[in-house]
Amino acid sequence: MTTVSIVSSQPTVPGTYVLLLMDVAERWNISADKLLAGEGLQPEDCLRSGFRLPRESFANLIERAVSLTGEPGIGFLLGLQMRVSCHGVIGQAAMVARTLGEALEIARAYFDMPSSDLQLRIEREAGHEGDMVRLSLGERDERYRLSEVGAQFLLTGFAAMAEALTGRKLKGEGVIRFPRPSYMERYDHLVAGKLHFDGAFNGFIFDASILDYPLVMSDPVAARIAREQCKEELGRLGGGRSLAQQVRDLVFDEELGFASIEEVAEKLNTTPRTLQRRLQAEGVVFRQLVESIRQHHAERLLLLNQKSIGEVSDLLGYSDVTNFSRAFRRWAGCSPRDYLKQHAAG
Repeated sequence: MTTVSIVSSQPTVPGTYVLLLMDVAERWNISADKLLAGEGLQPEDCLRSGFRLPRESFANLIERAVSLTGEPGIGFLLGLQMRVSCHGVIGQAAMVARTLGEALEIARAYFDMPSSDLQLRIEREAGHEGDMVRLSLGERDERYRLSEVGAQFLLTGFAAMAEALTGRKLKGEGVIRFPRPSYMERYDHLVAGKLHFDGAFNGFIFDASILDYPLVMSDPVAARIAREQCKEELGRLGGGRSLAQQVRDLVFDEELGFASIEEVAEKLNTTPRTLQRRLQAEGVVFRQLVESIRQHHAERLLLLNQKSIGEVSDLLGYSDVTNFSRAFRRWAGCSPRDYLKQHAAG
């Protein structure tokens, strides 16, 4: 059987993606047993909590589905079937977040897990008509580049989930790294916005104001609980990573700020003293690690331009803006305000 441990560091995909593929294949009367033949899988395997399967196995299943159905554009149909709930507690946390921007930050953490070979990047850029956001899906390892069907699946799925979360039609442009396929005319009506083929990346470009769209199911109390569950899930999926990498995932929360060493140790089922000792064995000091994370998030949050300098200072745990500005000047060689001006000029 091709099941893998949920703490595997090899590239994997959620079992729910297989369920989506089975559902689409049934439209051509392709049975689950026929689709899964050759991969040693049973339909009930995919229903198990936390089940993931190797990326290579899922790629084989997609190729088999295309062969059995004769439909090369099956990725578009898969994407339209995708729901936020397909991603377990991570999806639940995204559903009850305050804004689409916060939901995307949760998704970014999900794709950054070691069991995924993909990374979600959210970058803000200055455009002719105001700030734009570039959301891209990139591979950690070029050996696992997204296939044409995989790009169709994920990008269509992202667009469908974003509209479901906000209850609004979203304006933007999609970018696909592949040439325009000959069968694209049959799917043009399913694509919400303009698609650019032969692009430099797989992803979207849209107006930055979309990040502030409120979510229809936003719930601050449920969001706080869900974020804690996400932290536990990330800790549970931590196999294959260094301890320092796991601490990086657990120590900072987009809304709650920084966790103490005691809180991080509890999530990793250890004691603060043991955590310090294990970090030191990797040549890392907890305090210095927190400082480097503060610098990273300070620059990222300022460039996202969703929070004021004072709000960023509070979130990163500084007692006042003066202390934050002093630390930022030490990192970047200029004040937060000058940093923003330099970025705008660039």
